[in-house]
Amino acid sequence: MNRREHIDTSSMPGPKPTASQPMRICLIGAGGGIGQHLVAKFSRQHEVAAVYRRPPAGWPKGITPVRFTDEKALANAVGAAEVIVHAALNSRARGRQFIPANQATTEKLLSLLSPERCKLFVYFSSQVVYAALDARQCAIQSEDAALSEASRLDAYTRLKLAEEARVIEACRAKGVNYLIVRPTMVMGPGMAWSSGIVDAMRLVPIGLAGRTINLIHVADLADQLYALIERGVVNEVVNLGDLDVRSEDYFRYAASLAGKSLVTMPAWLSRMTTRFIPSTLWFLAHDVQVTSDKVRQLSGVRTGRSLADFFEPPARIVDARSLDIIRDTVRSGKPYHAIGRGYFLWFNDRRQTDQLVMEHYAGIVGLVDNALTVKAGTTLRAILDYLVPRGLTFATLPEFVDISAGACFFAEVHGSSTEHISIYDLISSIRYVDESGEEKLSERDDAVWDGLRGDGGIVVTEVTFRCRPSRLLANAIEWQKESRLEDYVAGEYRNNFSTTVHWYPRSHELMVYNVNPVDGPEPGDRRPFPPMRGSPHWIQKLLLNLRMRGRQRIVGPSERVLAPWTGVPAKQLLGKFFRDTRRRVRNMEVCVPDTHATDFIAKLRRHLPEMQLMPGQGIGVRFTRDPVTDRGFVWVEMTSRDATQMHAMVDMARAACGEDFWVHRGKYVPAGIGVEHLFIPRKVTAA
Repeated sequence: MNRREHIDTSSMPGPKPTASQPMRICLIGAGGGIGQHLVAKFSRQHEVAAVYRRPPAGWPKGITPVRFTDEKALANAVGAAEVIVHAALNSRARGRQFIPANQATTEKLLSLLSPERCKLFVYFSSQVVYAALDARQCAIQSEDAALSEASRLDAYTRLKLAEEARVIEACRAKGVNYLIVRPTMVMGPGMAWSSGIVDAMRLVPIGLAGRTINLIHVADLADQLYALIERGVVNEVVNLGDLDVRSEDYFRYAASLAGKSLVTMPAWLSRMTTRFIPSTLWFLAHDVQVTSDKVRQLSGVRTGRSLADFFEPPARIVDARSLDIIRDTVRSGKPYHAIGRGYFLWFNDRRQTDQLVMEHYAGIVGLVDNALTVKAGTTLRAILDYLVPRGLTFATLPEFVDISAGACFFAEVHGSSTEHISIYDLISSIRYVDESGEEKLSERDDAVWDGLRGDGGIVVTEVTFRCRPSRLLANAIEWQKESRLEDYVAGEYRNNFSTTVHWYPRSHELMVYNVNPVDGPEPGDRRPFPPMRGSPHWIQKLLLNLRMRGRQRIVGPSERVLAPWTGVPAKQLLGKFFRDTRRRVRNMEVCVPDTHATDFIAKLRRHLPEMQLMPGQGIGVRFTRDPVTDRGFVWVEMTSRDATQMHAMVDMARAACGEDFWVHRGKYVPAGIGVEHLFIPRKVTAA
């Protein structure tokens, strides 16, 4: 654990500690790496209006999200704030537009602040301003150094120099206190100088020697700023920094985390390249020291971190081949997440915590009275291989069955059924290892299981499913006008056991699967085959014409019709493609109650032009239902390399349903989505 201590400032000159009173804080740039930590820190004690250029799919409780482009909401948030923290940077503005675009943001904020209300305006500058100094004459970079724009400074450095002066000038003119903060090299989870440098070292393990680098962990940065504000520090310029390290030690440690041996650039080569290093990276061009003495004195925050503490520890992959291994992992006290078989890792960024891989904790435990018990790592494919020869199957199934039993407890692994919401509804009991490492048996209890699914902290080890006798199903495939979508959403899907729609907005057509039980095949029926649902429009039409050859129905055993894919073709290669493509391919499903689905689809139709779907790109729509509670759900699925399309769908779901919507846990889960949006509660309370 990292040690923090606070020093006594009562005998020091300058601002004295102030009592902590709830304040209204407006934080601009809340979606950035630093901004997210500031929101989390400040919202614990204060009322926070968090300003985003695009609000995330979810946000911490206790904050008010504000769009920067919403002029009225922004004016209200800034005008009502006692403290304004400007940590925004418009990095999308490039070239000649970079400085004017960012200066316009600052000017807008300065024009909106209320001198009668605002007690403090905090501006996030950067240590890059010290690039304006002569490194040969200023080996120690401190806040009292006189700065002026010099030649060969890049746009980011010139922006920060100009903005510091402008903020001080404007605040003095308005009679508002200011605080200029200059972070050093910001480290921590997901930050470029920690996670990013390790990724870079995997490709090119080259580093510089003979430089001094000051590091600040993003969590400590939030603590420092919080303490400065709480203690009433005003009208100051303060470096937010912590630990000085030698560059060779920094790069060597990053290389070790990447599993590489560092190659240190020769002194003659580093001297030669110095002239090509931009001023944003000035600290790599010269051996200078950015002092963090002032922030320690004014904030009282001391961290005691070592170099290793600034990096995320390398994640272990633990193969759960036995119950003892599972227990040891749970009892270790280290953060971990259990992984079964599915696609979550394909569509989401890598996690840095240990992985408890359940894939090999698999096998059939027993079948008693149509109740099948399996170990958690057993795939649905293996389960069907066991059940089908015995005349049994599952009442509902997803199209792909290379998914583990344990995943069916935590995620809504759904097909398209008017009889069940997902396979979770077929589970009658589980065994699980709790936080103490003890294995327990739990019979189905919706109230208890809603808690287990939501709170986490358990590892499911065995699952018992209710099975049913096999039957024949017929899938009637039709192409329809897209205007028919609203009819299915409004309730027409209930006319069939299973209805799946693939919507091609740019082609104005729907491909519809209507599945129902039949007594037997008829002449001209087609046997089941793996469809290519999700293919671009013209490919889908071509493949169906080649496969169906004029026939209208696919007839076969229920598991072959509902789950035609016995496995994902070239799974390892496909998974690597999804994980490693420069712009990650995302697949996301949003689920809304069918009582709100019409409004959601209407919003989706209106916003499709601005979402800029690719030619041939489709949207999957499925329907599930629980007849016992008379609850129905519409699942809308999209695959894209443009994550903003996914985030827009979540925004529309929230606008249509409030907080009563869900995101499929086994697919892409945008940052900020809480666990309450990852499973549908089964315990229905009386209104």
